[in-house]
Amino acid sequence: MWLPFTNGWSQSATFTVRTNQNSTLEIFSQLDPLTINTIHNWELVFNTADGFPISGAQVSVVGGMPDHDHGLPTAPVVTREIAPGRYLLEGIRFHMPGRWLLTIDVDCDQDSQSASLEFQL
Repeated sequence: MWLPFTNGWSQSATFTVRTNQNSTLEIFSQLDPLTINTIHNWELVFNTADGFPISGAQVSVVGGMPDHDHGLPTAPVVTREIAPGRYLLEGIRFHMPGRWLLTIDVDCDQDSQSASLEFQL
């Protein structure tokens, strides 16, 4: 299981999450800094505790604004693995300022894991 992670109150476009087994998920936005009302893509990089890429995973992302009780305005989708352990998430957009919470689920042969990412725009 991924440990929850809070980036804090910033528009950073790079995040790192560690699991309780020291695996890592790194998130790189192709839009830096994050801005309102711009559709963009993210690259998600998954590595084991030993630094080996986690390949062949099924990845999904859901999220929204818990304070406003609504989801994302788009339905972002991981479209492909662009390199071992590196996945392309396409079609993400944030339509208003405030606190956002995303959940990233990863299913692979080894196990299933989930990461929580919270940040403020």
